Amino acid sequence: MKNVMKCQFKVFLAVLLVSLFTLSGIQNMASAEEKDSYILFLKSGYTEKSLLELGIEVNKSYDNIHAAAIEAGESEIAALKDLGFIEKAEKDHPVKVSAQITPWGHKSINMPAKQPAGLTGKNVKIAILDTGVDTRHPDLAVKSGICVLDRCPNSYRDDNGHGTHVAGIIGAKNNDIGIVGVAPDAQIYAIKALDAYGNGTTSTIMAGIDWAISQNVDIINMSLTSAVEDFGMKAMVDKAYEKGIVIIAAAGNTGTDVKKIEQVLYPAKFSNVIAVSGVDKNSVRVESSSKGKEVEIAAPGDAIYSTYPTNLSNGYAYMTGTSMAAPFVAGLAALYKEKYPLLTNTEIRSLLQKNAKDLGAVGRDPLYGYGLAQVDTAASEPLTIPYTAGNGTVGLNMDEVLKQYEGYKLLRYDQVLAEKGTEAEVTDYGLKGLIEYTVIPIQNGEEVREKGLKVQVTLGSPVFNDLSNAKWYSRHMIYLNTRSILLGYESGLIKPDQLVKRSEAVAMLGRALGLDKTQRSTRFSDVGSSNHASGYIESAAEKGIISGFKDGTFRPDEPVTRAEMAILISKAYSLPDTQSVAFSDVNPNVTGYQAIYNLAASGITEGFKDGTFRPYGKMLRSTYSVFLAKAENGALK
Repeated sequence: MKNVMKCQFKVFLAVLLVSLFTLSGIQNMASAEEKDSYILFLKSGYTEKSLLELGIEVNKSYDNIHAAAIEAGESEIAALKDLGFIEKAEKDHPVKVSAQITPWGHKSINMPAKQPAGLTGKNVKIAILDTGVDTRHPDLAVKSGICVLDRCPNSYRDDNGHGTHVAGIIGAKNNDIGIVGVAPDAQIYAIKALDAYGNGTTSTIMAGIDWAISQNVDIINMSLTSAVEDFGMKAMVDKAYEKGIVIIAAAGNTGTDVKKIEQVLYPAKFSNVIAVSGVDKNSVRVESSSKGKEVEIAAPGDAIYSTYPTNLSNGYAYMTGTSMAAPFVAGLAALYKEKYPLLTNTEIRSLLQKNAKDLGAVGRDPLYGYGLAQVDTAASEPLTIPYTAGNGTVGLNMDEVLKQYEGYKLLRYDQVLAEKGTEAEVTDYGLKGLIEYTVIPIQNGEEVREKGLKVQVTLGSPVFNDLSNAKWYSRHMIYLNTRSILLGYESGLIKPDQLVKRSEAVAMLGRALGLDKTQRSTRFSDVGSSNHASGYIESAAEKGIISGFKDGTFRPDEPVTRAEMAILISKAYSLPDTQSVAFSDVNPNVTGYQAIYNLAASGITEGFKDGTFRPYGKMLRSTYSVFLAKAENGALK
């Protein structure tokens, strides 16, 4: 037995020596051979030192992916393969002006078939929790960023390379250099949560997610892993998911550890995170890619060429791992978000699963999840909403929606203007600036959210420095202002938060009804002809809208209450006596209780969420305007 082993060892030694001499001979022959730059992906057990011992000069080594850059001829590369030193060798791609490269992964995820073809992730906000991003890289644009480490001498600039590589996969510019990202027009938010060695802590990851939430990002990419299930990290991930953020993470690179049954690492292992495994050009799982039931989707993760810090390289490099696969999915999610802006994070997640190209075992499996991530190829015929914008007035044309669907849901920011609208023309009101509307078609009583769209309208006037179109009551105030019912002040203010005096309330009502405004003596002892509202007050008294107090006064300077407002409007607009709802604080002992119920039955008020009306509450110019505008114009309810 010993003699056999000695014989085997001698044979092994002889083969090794022959191989080394063969390599030496090839190197001598290759001295005149044309050489190229190669990225070598070394097999386990071999290092930069192994190459140096063979007389091969290493230009750069890549600790993160067990690779090295060399200059070599084809014969030398062939010899290295014969010796079993390398998994593969990829030629280094030179980067020049007008020589932009489209990474192989784009074909793998079917980018050429995306619908519409012009999708670029525009206006979608993606946070990258990583080692930072090279802010000086000519192929990257960073919208904003932060460093959440204890020490940040260069803010969120990348001093490792990993984060810049991830950023390029997502959003490298579509220009004349380098590569192009999956979503080149997405807004990148760089979060440096890992240091120059690629290390961070639970607290830095939590701080990074916390900042991303505060920036209202749409997507978070985490190409990082931890073997520990951490309560704090989970709590922050769950909060981000609750806020509607799509969260994507690398599944991990523990696939070669056959002893490890639960291979997917955190945060990818959390239920609210999309865990991504990696595949090669042949759509076969990268050997190192972690396996497990949490794997949700697969993406390109082998020898991925992307941006790299310019102070650490020529600006581009190859890397392998699920860290590279995750940003492919993040970029795709950005394209989905751009195409379907109304879809929630859960809906985008479901669509990614539905569109995935099944690999491996039929259905979801622990290697590829639902399959290889793909672009959305559904025919895209987006709706258009023509509109007009005048002085304080917006006109939305819903003809196209109604030709295809039974109705629509219309929102102004988060305020629902129509739950199931069927009007072909919608008129709204606003001041100078932007107003954002959301239109969701309705068919068979269900919202067709994937066909919904946002419409942004810009008005040139009017201008009130203390009012914003985002305020829920602004449309009611501007409606009244366009009809000269609610007047502004010379200072350019409209004072929405100012209490409404009884005289002002009657004056506004008088202008709405067209009452005689001529200043004159009144029947009330405290309203003389010099009072600016005396004409309206007397006219309202003549119409039986107001009666004043038993002592013969009107008390024009006192704030009007909600109950008094109800009486004014109910009488002015002859609302019928009825009751369709009940308020816990309104009963026959409350002055004006019937008028309050008249307003509710007419859709002018719903009261408060706690079931009260608060009849003795004082009214602001803003809230009084809402009630009056609704009484004047039923379309504003």
